[in-house]
Amino acid sequence: MQRKLSSFEIYVIVSELQNIIGNSIDKIYQISRNELLIRIKNIQMKQKESIYIRNGEFLCITKKDFQIPQKPSTFAMTLRKYLVNGRIREISQYEFDRIIKIKISKKEGDYTLVIEFFSDGNIILVNPEGKIILPLIKQRWAHRSIRGKENYEPPPAQINPFELTKEKFSELIKKSETDIVRTLAVNGNLSGPIAEEICARANVDKTIKIEKIDEKTISKLYNTLINFLEIFKINKFSPVFVKKDSEIINVLPFQFQSYNDVTFEKTESFTRSLERFTDIKKEEKKKDSKTTKLIERLNRQLLQQKEAIEELTKNIEVKKFEGDLVYLNYQDCEKILNEIKEILELKEKKEEIKKINEKEIVKKFNPTENLLLVNLKDMQGKIFEIKLNFRKTVSNNAEKAYNDSKKLRNKLNGAEKSLKNTKEQIKQVKIKEQEEKEQEVFVPKREKLVWFERFRWFISSAGNIVIGGKDIKTNEVVVKKYLKENDRYAHADIQGAPSIIIKSKGVKDEKIEISEKTLNEACIFAASFSKAWKQFAEAQAYWVLPDQVSKTPQSGEFVPKGAFIIRGKRNYYSCKLELAIGLIKIDDVNKIMCGPISAVKSLTDRYIIIQPGEIKKIDIAHKLAKAFGESVDKVDRVLPPGGTTIVETVGLDLR
Repeated sequence: MQRKLSSFEIYVIVSELQNIIGNSIDKIYQISRNELLIRIKNIQMKQKESIYIRNGEFLCITKKDFQIPQKPSTFAMTLRKYLVNGRIREISQYEFDRIIKIKISKKEGDYTLVIEFFSDGNIILVNPEGKIILPLIKQRWAHRSIRGKENYEPPPAQINPFELTKEKFSELIKKSETDIVRTLAVNGNLSGPIAEEICARANVDKTIKIEKIDEKTISKLYNTLINFLEIFKINKFSPVFVKKDSEIINVLPFQFQSYNDVTFEKTESFTRSLERFTDIKKEEKKKDSKTTKLIERLNRQLLQQKEAIEELTKNIEVKKFEGDLVYLNYQDCEKILNEIKEILELKEKKEEIKKINEKEIVKKFNPTENLLLVNLKDMQGKIFEIKLNFRKTVSNNAEKAYNDSKKLRNKLNGAEKSLKNTKEQIKQVKIKEQEEKEQEVFVPKREKLVWFERFRWFISSAGNIVIGGKDIKTNEVVVKKYLKENDRYAHADIQGAPSIIIKSKGVKDEKIEISEKTLNEACIFAASFSKAWKQFAEAQAYWVLPDQVSKTPQSGEFVPKGAFIIRGKRNYYSCKLELAIGLIKIDDVNKIMCGPISAVKSLTDRYIIIQPGEIKKIDIAHKLAKAFGESVDKVDRVLPPGGTTIVETVGLDLR
């Protein structure tokens, strides 16, 4: 089985690793992308052993020999530079999280090796000042960044089961909407196996839904958890191998009641026994798509917004209630404020301040801290602690509370609008995700691309290949590599346009004369794929001979990358920005072609005609992908840069 550590297992490991404190670091090797080996000199055992770390999964003590790379990695070399011959001074778990910190003493101070086992994991070297020297993986989240020269910031603290009161335990269970085992595992930060063990020990069905759980069951689960945690508090571990059909399938810090049809075999050390899992390689995680990651990010944003709205709603009522309380206790508040006003005018205030603090209404008064806390009663006589500004009147204090409530109300309105927008974004992204999944059934096996498909391209009505640059780099390539003697060069008369090459040959490398119509089509293509598409309905473009195109500037001129100097006469066309997109065949393989209308019409009877407009590029891509039975990405690649409007549809159903 693939092994990943829970917070409880890290608790056990840290407890067992205390016996290597005082040992020194001998050698460090990065034996693979995700595996680190730290050789240590064990003073007590008078032998060398190793701390083996598999990033994001587990850590163990081992005496095994591993194949060492001939050339050390940069990460290994950096760790050696700062840690070799250092002495292990402290090993700890951070905040009952899946983080182990190993402090290593050198003359210049204590370096810390932080090993994170959550998410994709990480191994981070931190200097004595708390700044990151080098991480195994550079990472960035909204709340922290793991990069060199930045302060190491741990992740937000998780729920610590050891600090759970019965009330808090009951609350986290009741607010869940899933079954009990997942609630304990996620909301209670217990992990799956521990949550199952708590259910087994409490004799509670792990699949029971939260709405069916009563107070008696909650109490039983809480008491079971407390008894279970006591084993960890007193470090009463009896590590065992878990065997099924004589094969070791796991190692536990002690026997679990949740395991069925297995046998247990005692072992000396939990941490050393994890060595058995070093041969089981980490499976490559399937990378989430950009859409999936976006949905995850938006869901996190949605959760934060809900929490913010909940907090704002609560604070709005609190502030309004504070204002009401001040007015309800107007006379008492006015009396104490007047007394304080008189005291502040005295030279010797110490005794008078003491008397104020002895009054029943006063919780605390300290003028040097600008602090006045008073105990005010509501209509039922219940006492609430309220902070007053003793330099203002009763009315001013009440009005401030009401104004604060109004400000928070405005913030709440903004937060609710943001929440609504986020929900709409999630809805739209999910629609897009579903459409992408639906499109997958249409995606054919990846065909071999024709050489000109790496550029902008179309086949003219006469059969000539016409290609253009997609960016600065490909602009250079199309001219330098593909502009030959009998070809022609075209360009829109505007900055931010591709270089277009009209080849004097066809798809099968046959010679084809370049006609006036083909030159006109190439100019339309050049103008349509320029910045003009987003700004105008018409634009000018021109064509020239190959020897008129140069990269060599005159004295004092500068030619940026991707641009060329045109010398001599330019042959201009006024071009209407209008294109057609259709499905054509090249060597019996379907290709999506976007080009001048006359060129597309000559090769297919299924196409649409577009002009600059307000319809988003991706929306057109989705419609055409469905109509043509091709991938969205394939269609998106050939579309012009900007919004469009559909002028005419021929032979296609875009509903």
